[in-house]
Amino acid sequence: MRLKCATRPEHGRVDQLISQFDLARPETYAAFLSINAAALMALRPHWRCVDEADFGALAAALIADLAAIGIDPPTDAQPAPGSIDGLGLAYVVRGSRLGSAILRKRVAAGFPTAYFDVRPALAWQTLLQQVNERGAAGTGYEQAIIGGARATFAVYERLACREGQTA
Repeated sequence: MRLKCATRPEHGRVDQLISQFDLARPETYAAFLSINAAALMALRPHWRCVDEADFGALAAALIADLAAIGIDPPTDAQPAPGSIDGLGLAYVVRGSRLGSAILRKRVAAGFPTAYFDVRPALAWQTLLQQVNERGAAGTGYEQAIIGGARATFAVYERLACREGQTA
């Protein structure tokens, strides 16, 4: 709960930006997919080993969806700077899956949706348990997780702002 409260402003900004993308229009749907693909690529050096398979599946699905609509995957994703706590990162990326069913309803019929169809192997409840256990180990651990989540939201925010200007 503390993590959710601590990252509420960042989460709200990213949700606000993403909600402006009309997923029923080809060019803005492509921008949405590109944001997510570029974010995963930029964050890849910070993934935890336990997240490799799930996040790799998300990345592959994004690339497949982009290819299906004739768009090359982004190649200019700069690695996220510094050190990002992998558990905080996983909280954001895995948490985004919770809203994917809602977003999928906004996607036009006939558009590829492999990204929305990925079902992570690691359950959300398991991730929350990991966050709680590590956060309970001390303030330093809790702050690292919060910092990782904030840094991850910042990557998505930067990319959504950039795509929003070009879409």
